[in-house]
Amino acid sequence: MLTNAIYPFVAVVGQEQLKKALQIALVNQKAGGLLIGGEKGTAKSTLVRAAKEIIGTQKIVDLPLNATEDMLFGSIDIEYAVSKGERRFLPGILSRAGNILYIDEANLLRQELLTAVLDANASGINQVERDGISFTHSVSYTVIGTMNPEEGVLPGHILDRFGMYVDAQSEKDVVIRTEIIRRSLACGFDIQSFRNSYFNETEKLAAKIALARSIVEEIEVSEAMMQLAAQMCAQAFCAGHKAEIYLLEAAKAIAALAERNYVLPKDVEEAAMFVLPHRMRKPPEQQQENPKQQEEE
Repeated sequence: MLTNAIYPFVAVVGQEQLKKALQIALVNQKAGGLLIGGEKGTAKSTLVRAAKEIIGTQKIVDLPLNATEDMLFGSIDIEYAVSKGERRFLPGILSRAGNILYIDEANLLRQELLTAVLDANASGINQVERDGISFTHSVSYTVIGTMNPEEGVLPGHILDRFGMYVDAQSEKDVVIRTEIIRRSLACGFDIQSFRNSYFNETEKLAAKIALARSIVEEIEVSEAMMQLAAQMCAQAFCAGHKAEIYLLEAAKAIAALAERNYVLPKDVEEAAMFVLPHRMRKPPEQQQENPKQQEEE
C-alpha cells in the first residue's frame, strides 16, 4: 500500500494537459524535458513530486535554488584531501541526478546555472576543470522545471532548450473546483486512507508508464510523419530544427502510452500542443518590431 505522505498523482482533479505532458517526459527522455508555467495553486509542484510513485526505479533529484557551481557540477573532496593528502573529485548533483532533475521555480535560478544544466544534458557530458583537477563524466537526465511567470520569465534562448512547455491554468468549472476542495479536505482528514484509496489507479498508471518506456525506442516514425512535423514547425516559424526532433520524440511517447509501435498524425498534433507554443514566432515580415517588445510577447 502507499505509505509516503504525497498527494497521489491520479487524485489530482483537472490539469489533464499537464498530466499528459509529464507522462510524455517520464516516458521519453529524448522529448527534451518539460517546463511548467502557471500561477500558484495550480498543482504544478504537487504533480511533479507525486510522479515519484509512478516512475518505478527512476529517481527525482531536486536542484535547490541556492545551489553553487561546486554543489551542482562537483569539486575537490576537501575532507579526503586533508586526511589523505591527495586530491580527489567529489561528484555534484548532476552526477547523481539519476533520471529526473527537478527545478522548482526554475525562473529564479541563476540563468547561467540553468543554461549550464541544460547544456550538459544536451551534450551528455559534465566536464569540470577546477583547482588543478580535470574530470569528465557522462550525464543523462530529464529536466522538469516549474515557474510562476508573475515572478519573472525566462528568455527565449533558455525556453528553447526545454523540449516541452505547458501552462497550468486555474480551473474555472464550479463542479471541478468543488471536487478539488472535497479531495483536499479528505486528504487533510486522513491522508493515509486517502492515498490508499487511489492505490490501484496509481499502480495501473505506473505499469502503463513502465510499458511505454520499454517500447518507446521501438516506435517507428514514417516519412509522412516526418514531413508533417517539418510542415508544422515551418508554419510556426520555429528557429532551427530542434522543434521537429522534440515534436517527433514526444509523439513517439504518446504512441507508446497508447501501446502502439507507430506514430499517427493525431500523436504529432497532440505533441505540438506541448512542443510548439514556446517556439512559435511571427512571420519574418512581422519580426521587424522592437526586439524588447517581441521578447515580452
